[in-house]
Amino acid sequence: MFNDIDWKGALRRAALTVLIYLGLVYVLDVAFPGSAGGIVPLAINAVILFVVFTFFHAFVERRKRRQRAALQPQGKAKARRPADASEEDGEGEIPASELKGRQNPNTSRRKASRRRR
Repeated sequence: MFNDIDWKGALRRAALTVLIYLGLVYVLDVAFPGSAGGIVPLAINAVILFVVFTFFHAFVERRKRRQRAALQPQGKAKARRPADASEEDGEGEIPASELKGRQNPNTSRRKASRRRR
């Protein structure tokens, strides 16, 4: 359950989250004096949040890393083209999958604009 977890990164992120929490509490205490409720309850809340956020960030990062690793081989297999495929084409055509979302290189913008006039 606790293997493949980056504790160092999780501790950094949890510390940053708790610092943001403490900063927000300070701003609220300045804006509305007496709303913080004292230093001891605030420290206890900060420690509890630090522990909770450490585990939260650790497991979220592990899940992201595992998902990236699961998608990595699929993405590489799609993007890679066999070296001999470009030699067989002869004309140097680009496969349609590499042009998806791009302008068609076989059209001329200048000619298309002349046709519209």
